[in-house]
Amino acid sequence: MTGTLLFLHEPPAAPDGPTLLLLHGRGGHEGDLVPVARAVAPGAGVLAPRAPLPEGGGFAWFRHHRIGVPVQASLDEEIGRVGGWLEAALAELGVRAPVVAVGFSNGGMMAGALAAARPDLVGGCVLLASAYPLPPATGALGGLAGAPVLALGGGADPFHPPEVMRAGVAAYAAAGARVSAHSDPGAGHEVTPAQAAVARDWIPGALSAIRVDAPAR
Repeated sequence: MTGTLLFLHEPPAAPDGPTLLLLHGRGGHEGDLVPVARAVAPGAGVLAPRAPLPEGGGFAWFRHHRIGVPVQASLDEEIGRVGGWLEAALAELGVRAPVVAVGFSNGGMMAGALAAARPDLVGGCVLLASAYPLPPATGALGGLAGAPVLALGGGADPFHPPEVMRAGVAAYAAAGARVSAHSDPGAGHEVTPAQAAVARDWIPGALSAIRVDAPAR
């Protein structure tokens, strides 16, 4: 496999079925979101890379100043690295692009950044506890225009509080994304069954939208 990232890959149950890109949270590993994918898109394939930067006993997608505030140079570098890997991986695995990315926390920010920078690869995203506003330079790259984005959060999340989620939703909408949002009032920094149910209902429409839009994006 061309590229530098370790990953898990499971093909879809049906030959023409979709594959989700799974981007774990800071300090996590490539297998963390596989159970979530099975809950939100039964039968879908999964492509789950390990983030490139060792951190906290696991791995992270980019360096940050604080939670939700990336170091721009690091984010730019890792968008290039992850995007290059993803382009090669999709081609070699025969996965149709663009895909929907499902990201948690730090991984959700990378999902949104990839959608902004590489809409040919990531056509939409599910932001799990991760609807942080992207840096203006990243949001301005243009790829989010028309992209379906689902923002999911918890009302009791200390790392992704409701006011941050509202600011992130507004920023994605300002960048042209077609944003849907749902907050689970009692949830913390986690993925709840209620959030998974919302994602399960949303994903088929997002997949249809990006397949229709792909030739022009």
